[in-house]
Amino acid sequence: MLNRSARARATALTCCAAGLALLALACEDDAAPGRPGRGPGTAGSTDDRAPGGGGHRTLALGKATAVTYKRGSDNVRGTLRVTAESVAKGTPADLPKGSLQASDHGLRPYYVTMTFRNIGEDSIHYPFLNTPTSLEDGGGASQEVLITADDGVKRCPGKDPDDFAAGDTATLCKVFLLPKGVTPATVTYATGGDTEEPVSWKVPG
Repeated sequence: MLNRSARARATALTCCAAGLALLALACEDDAAPGRPGRGPGTAGSTDDRAPGGGGHRTLALGKATAVTYKRGSDNVRGTLRVTAESVAKGTPADLPKGSLQASDHGLRPYYVTMTFRNIGEDSIHYPFLNTPTSLEDGGGASQEVLITADDGVKRCPGKDPDDFAAGDTATLCKVFLLPKGVTPATVTYATGGDTEEPVSWKVPG
């Protein structure tokens, strides 16, 4: 016959074993396929990680992500959802007359279209939404930007708004000049914020 102390130890061991069994069942249930909120994430059209979350994000072209917008030293800040929509190759004939110099012979225009949505609570006055957009080749070298007048290039329309209110959306295009034989590999958006890593989109080969 067990004394009181032995009975207490036996009871404790039984409870402990029962608890471990329940824990094992709970873990097994959490790992079951199809359980909401568990397992690998499903690819979607947006990346809703908070801006400044750390790490250089590389996305597929056409996928949106949240970024912290910061303009230089002005302390103008906001939260944007940014999408690199497309990268399209053009021809020198698309460009305004006189926009290319003699030294630019052999360069080809590429049009990078970006969409911006103000998902913050405040308006951004006189933003330069498209300025942080760059285009790199396969070696990581940034390509030359073509500066045009306000009418720009018909195949690459869009102008920064004077005021970008909460909920507003803008689609803007930027012209890059690449040497013949060089192909674009990555679109990068870097706001210049100290805590914000650049975001990149891979250009399909």
